[in-house]
Amino acid sequence: MKKQFFRILSCCVLLACLCALPAYAQEPKAAQPAAKEDKVVTDVTGSADLMRNVVGFTTNFGGPYHFAQADHKSPAQAYGDAPAEGAVAVLRLFARADDHGDVPLNTSGHSFLTITNVSEQDINVGGLLIAPDTSITVSTRGNRCEHSGIWYNLEGYYKYYLNASYYQNLYGIQVSLDQSQLDTVNQALASADHWSAIYNCTSFSAGLWNAVCSDTLCAGVPETPADLKADMLRKYPDKTVFGPTVPYDYIVYYGTSLTPSQEFS
Repeated sequence: MKKQFFRILSCCVLLACLCALPAYAQEPKAAQPAAKEDKVVTDVTGSADLMRNVVGFTTNFGGPYHFAQADHKSPAQAYGDAPAEGAVAVLRLFARADDHGDVPLNTSGHSFLTITNVSEQDINVGGLLIAPDTSITVSTRGNRCEHSGIWYNLEGYYKYYLNASYYQNLYGIQVSLDQSQLDTVNQALASADHWSAIYNCTSFSAGLWNAVCSDTLCAGVPETPADLKADMLRKYPDKTVFGPTVPYDYIVYYGTSLTPSQEFS
């Protein structure tokens, strides 16, 4: 009887562990293409936007992003350059911020990444299989109602439906990834499902960039999109471009559970 009890208990523990596995450790699933419907999307503005931000900043306390470093790193490329030989993906880093003059701390703006499949077969990005010549956007946020942490394709959704309101004054730079470096990215994505005012979208984006790229970037203390953008332009002006395209190929997901968003559907 004891043996049977412990066998049942072991099975339950194993099942619980499997259910708790991050998305990258589970069988990847095909990303669902974005419908790109002809519809009017209204953004949250005014006091509702202010309250959303206040709640996000005062209720989320995620710690630092600890990303393992790739065993070899690639140099930065000019945005739009052809992928390096042997690359399976291209990682692009984006940053934008409003011009607030000489204020001591400019916290405006946003930083995020895209991963584009440049191979001839589907690749796994964060547990989602994406087709050749398609992309996923990814970053972290703490001020959206459905989830605080990692989001996929939200930037693409915003740019597609609210082009005039989102990601003006945007800058981008890129680096090619071979399969080993993409594996490093996926390990990082699995541990990045959190956000705080200090360990924010810029901490996530710059940290992941530095994990795979030999041309590193610094986003200040605390890390902000404004400082990240400034460092991109200061260090790599010939590789950083203004006004890059933000792709929208797949629906919006959030969390390592890869839950499809209802709000941004």
